[in-house]
Amino acid sequence: MERIWSSLYENAKKNLVSKEISDFITTGNTSCALLGHNNKIYSGSSITSNSVISCSAEKSAVINMFNDHEYIIDKMVVLNELEEIIMPSDNSLEYLLELNPDYGNIDILVDLEKDKVLKLKDLIPKWWGTYRNHK
Repeated sequence: MERIWSSLYENAKKNLVSKEISDFITTGNTSCALLGHNNKIYSGSSITSNSVISCSAEKSAVINMFNDHEYIIDKMVVLNELEEIIMPSDNSLEYLLELNPDYGNIDILVDLEKDKVLKLKDLIPKWWGTYRNHK
């Protein structure tokens, strides 16, 4: 297994700091770490609320990457509050493909111990927006 996967996993794990901000908002229940094409790691944690301010850990990490003027993702890992590797949410899969159709080639860690990685396009193989890419 590439050493970078362990680094991404550990980085995501550091961001799993669940905190109840108020009676309505919590943060840090899930975490994501991304490897940008510039070989820098970007991370983010979830924000959950009863309003539109909610944000997945995946989107949070992408925003942090964009704030550094990096726009290409090579690898991604997402963790739940038990430090288990989980798949990106369906909304996040959609979001990533809308950002860039080439994001289908992002490697997503499925299992660190078993050295299992999938491409984003394998998680959402018949994405509805594909037809727009062929105009």
